Amino acid sequence: LNKALYGTLKAARLFFDNLTEHLTAAGFVANQYDPCVMNKIIDGSQCTIAWHVDDIKISHKKQSVLEDVLNYLQERYGKLSITRGTKHTFVGMDLEFKNGRVEIAMQSYLQEAIEAFPEEIAAKVASPASDHLYTVNKNGKRLPEDRRECFHHIVAKLLFLATRARPDLQPTISFLTSRCTVADEDDWKKLKRLLCYIKDTIELRLTLRANASNIVMWWADAAFAVRDDFKSQSGRGMSLGTGMIQCKSHKQSTTENSSTTAELVSSSDALIMIIWTSNFLK
Repeated sequence: LNKALYGTLKAARLFFDNLTEHLTAAGFVANQYDPCVMNKIIDGSQCTIAWHVDDIKISHKKQSVLEDVLNYLQERYGKLSITRGTKHTFVGMDLEFKNGRVEIAMQSYLQEAIEAFPEEIAAKVASPASDHLYTVNKNGKRLPEDRRECFHHIVAKLLFLATRARPDLQPTISFLTSRCTVADEDDWKKLKRLLCYIKDTIELRLTLRANASNIVMWWADAAFAVRDDFKSQSGRGMSLGTGMIQCKSHKQSTTENSSTTAELVSSSDALIMIIWTSNFLK
């Protein structure tokens, strides 16, 4: 394959190589820790270009600089579909920039998940899960295949958006993803409760803002031996002031014998992203 054909395995790589070549020729320099982010100082301020496959986001303080970069790209790729202003859709996320912050929403994905569930979503709940989320009924009745596939489909959709716009769903999604191949009636009820919570909070947005300190703050913790195999649940998050830019809730891969060691494992897992983030921002 010598020319990128949309949908093929090689297309993304070919486009990456081609775009990188053009941007490098224009003076942009790739971030060493994420080659899909390139920067250049223009008129005293940093111009950043970030992309995922063929979705590109360009930012700079001056509109004139943005137009120059867009013209440069259109000279090489032809007329592009461009969104200007404070509202954008990027990789499924609806982004709105205002008053020094960005709000991220994925309401359409949430609505699709609700509509994909074959039962009525009407109950009022105050949280994504109850206190017996991690309890597994060894004698639970397995879901028939059609319902299990429905369960799997909805959980996968929620996993995609929870890592981008709704971190409050992550602990529940972390458990439900581990049940996709063996889902039972209890798991079905837990998914339904989660969807009830989503329906009541569908307009909730992730709000991100950096404060003036320029300090990257991290938190890491663990819930000891809460999983059915006595493994612990790790959680971590990173913020620049308001909102979690990067966070994750997941089951630990080892079984620990105390809450102290579980927290050490959580901190160790978080350290990987802490070091990467520090290097990325330099």
